[in-house]
Parts: sequence; structure tokens; C-alpha cells
Amino acid sequence: MSIMNNRAAARVLGAELETGAIAVPPDQAEMIAREHYGLTGKAEWLWGEKDSNYRLTLEDGTGYLLKILNPAEDPLVTAMHSQALLHVEALDPGIPVQRIIRTRAGAADFRFLADDGGERGVRMVTFVPGMAQRTAAHSPLQRQKIGVLLGRMQKALKSFSHEAASHRITWDMKHAMGMRDLLAAFTDARQRARLEKAIDDFEMEIVPVMASLPAQVIHNDFNMENILVDPDRPDEITGIIDFGDMVHAPVVFDVGVAAAYQIGREADPVEAMCDLVRGYRSECTLSDVEIDLVYTAAVMRLVMRLAIPQWRAKLFPDDAERFTIRSASVWEQLARLDAIPKADAIDRLRAANR
Repeated sequence: MSIMNNRAAARVLGAELETGAIAVPPDQAEMIAREHYGLTGKAEWLWGEKDSNYRLTLEDGTGYLLKILNPAEDPLVTAMHSQALLHVEALDPGIPVQRIIRTRAGAADFRFLADDGGERGVRMVTFVPGMAQRTAAHSPLQRQKIGVLLGRMQKALKSFSHEAASHRITWDMKHAMGMRDLLAAFTDARQRARLEKAIDDFEMEIVPVMASLPAQVIHNDFNMENILVDPDRPDEITGIIDFGDMVHAPVVFDVGVAAAYQIGREADPVEAMCDLVRGYRSECTLSDVEIDLVYTAAVMRLVMRLAIPQWRAKLFPDDAERFTIRSASVWEQLARLDAIPKADAIDRLRAANR
């Protein structure tokens, strides 16, 4: 592929993913914590897809998460994420989200000039206890409880609005047609054909009705890394983290995203998706039109989980292994879904929504 085509395809990615996670030295992160938050501790760098993240541990063992945001992130988007966390806490304090730690000046986030000359947003939040769902044991009850929390999150965010809510972000399924431009990153013709088929289905089934679907600000990333569970009682959800992919979009996309991740290692991927829907329906109910689109939306999320990392691996070859580390398991999930007739899967999701 020519350099010109590389650049054209890269434009499919939002600025937040075209720009790498530029790390800030730990001592500078510690300085920020002292000067702006009055907290003295040791900063431990945590890998992030687009931001520079640190776990700040105080002498008494208290932990905080200090996020030094991607240079390409619009300050309005940073503010939206902070305000959304405050909004969810105020409307439904029982949802286990991270709590904003305000600066000495009382701000929910602020801007600073890094040593590299770039201006960056900064936010500090509490460090939520628990282990990532991905590494814990899974169960139908756990998936149902995640569905309940997804519904509660949507209800809390229904009244949330912000001027940056319609910003352009790569993981926004409204722009899923752009995935076609990333397929050249796959050298296997069969893989490209399977992804192309999923994009065709999305274009035929969802694009024509997308503008008429109920929409609001959604979390948009209920994945197994962003859902924390109690290590000793993995059916108990202890945290929902990372509002970084929040966007105004159809509600069904939020459900499709969450359902796609709950497939996990389950032998029956549709039943795993149904577990989530059963929990979700106790808080929110999808219309007949929406429930029929959950399957296609979930498959599109799998496509995005394959295409976006594959392309980013070409943009940032030093981090290629990190970006594509989950790709093999996603292909396996797609294969398990393909083994079940699509019409049967949709019928089962309809039943779960009743």
C-alpha cells in the first residue's frame, strides 16, 4: 500500500488514536499530584490505549488514578468525561464508578504544559477495587448483573448533555462504515471477506434506520477490562471504569458493545449475550426494532476490535503486540457466533428481552 493510501486510511481513526500515548515521566506525575492535589505518593505507570495513566499510591496505601490525557484530546471532551462521572455519582450513587478528586482550586480537571511542550488535560479519580472481569470466573448471574448496571448507567446518563457529546471518536459505531478503509491491513483474504460481510450487514440493516433509533450519551465501552469484580465473589461487580469512549449515539449500540464483550470464552456465545439482555431488561427495555439490531451491532463491535488495533499496529509498530494481543480470541468469538444461524440468535435475543 502506498504512503498516500496509508495516510488516507489513517484518517478513519480519530485524532485520539492517530496520536500515540505520550508518556509523562513518573516524577512529573508525582509533582502534578503534589502541586495540584496536595497529595504526595509514588506514581506507577499503567499502559493505556491513548492516555498516560498512573496509579498514585500514598504512604498510607491509599490509591488514586492520575490520568494525563492524550495531547489530541479536545479540552471540551476532557470536561465532558469529568462532568459525566459527577452526573452519574449524583443521580445514582450506587453505580460503582470512579469518583472525581478535585484539585486544590476545586476543578474536576485542568490543563498543564508538559515537558515536551504539549498541553495536556489531567484528571484524578479514586482507584476502584477489584479485578478485571476478563481474568475472573464468569457466570450467567455475573453477566445479568452487568446488564443491570448497563441499564442503570443509561438511566443516569439519559439526563446528561454536553456540547462535546457528538465529538468524533474512532470507537463510535455511527462511523462504522469507515472500517472498510482499514481492511487493507489484513493480508488474509478470508479474514477480509468475513469483515467485509459484517460491514455489509451493518450497512443494510442499521444504517438506514440509525437516525431514527433512540439515542443519548452512552458509556460505549462496557468491556471486560472496564468491569471490575470482587476476586473472592466474582458475581459481585465492584467497578465500572473508563468513560473515555463516551459519545452521543443510539442506545442499542451500548447494548451491542456490552453483549459483544460478554461472549468471552463461552461455548454458546448467544446465551452469554442473552444473559446480559436479561439483566438489562430489568432496568430498560429495547423496542422490537432495537432488539433485532443487537446481534448486528455486537458483530460490528467485533469487527472494530479487529480492524482498529490491526491498523494502529501499522501506525505504531513498536506497540503492535499490545494492540493486537486480543485479536486471536476475537476471531474465535466471531467463529463461535458464525456457528449459530443468525435468525436463531435474533429469536433468542428477542425472547431474552421479554
